[in-house]
Amino acid sequence: MSEGVAFTGERLHEGSDLFAVDLARHRAAYEFARGRTSGGRVLDFGSGSGYGAAGLAGGDALVVGVDRVAPDARNRGPAHFLRADLRDSPLADGAFDLVVSFQVIEHLADPSDYLDAIAGALAPEGTALITTPNRQTSDGENPFHVREYLAAELAELLRTRFAEVEVLGIGATGDVARYYAARLERIRRIVKLDPLRLRRRLPRALVEWLFGRLAIVVRSRIRSDEGLPAATWRDFPVGPADDACLDLLAVCRAPRATRRAGS
Repeated sequence: MSEGVAFTGERLHEGSDLFAVDLARHRAAYEFARGRTSGGRVLDFGSGSGYGAAGLAGGDALVVGVDRVAPDARNRGPAHFLRADLRDSPLADGAFDLVVSFQVIEHLADPSDYLDAIAGALAPEGTALITTPNRQTSDGENPFHVREYLAAELAELLRTRFAEVEVLGIGATGDVARYYAARLERIRRIVKLDPLRLRRRLPRALVEWLFGRLAIVVRSRIRSDEGLPAATWRDFPVGPADDACLDLLAVCRAPRATRRAGS
């Protein structure tokens, strides 16, 4: 992790080889978005530690990152960052040509205000890109993920805010695909130690702490036993959504009129 930043499972930070594969996976979505940023106004809605917004700001686009937490210091630069609650957005209607929101929606039990904010911030001819884990391939153990989706479920939800929705998939190739399969198998072996799901009855703070620690343990053991693959974003190709893809990537256009939170 970045110096002084502990992994909790809620967001990724740069700087740890244990999580380099996960970071490359997330960067694949930003690379997909990069081809749509030229000369435009770009919003990274739920920008987290800021690495994605900083990367998108490397060209001629005006990039704004919004999150309830401040970005890591290393990512402050060409992008502009604003701290705000995603469900009570201060952004002007129709202000952005491209809105990206990656690995956010699964953190929300009710994404209504969040989706209203995205649709409201998007220009009528703009595009919104939204990613979330594919429930079909997820281990389902991240306590920060309160709802994960299948492709059809995500499409149905997004069509309440956009007239045009296409759901794609982010997959994995070669050694990276084998790494994720090995990681999932290890997680399932650990989960079998708790057949009564008593972990669900523990205090929330303890569950979150245990998840962060176990995520580090699992990755550390794979590094010791098989080694970690040298992954880049190119190892996570975007294609049609299917049961095997790791993440869903929704391409949304033609925002419908919405009632913005707080209006």
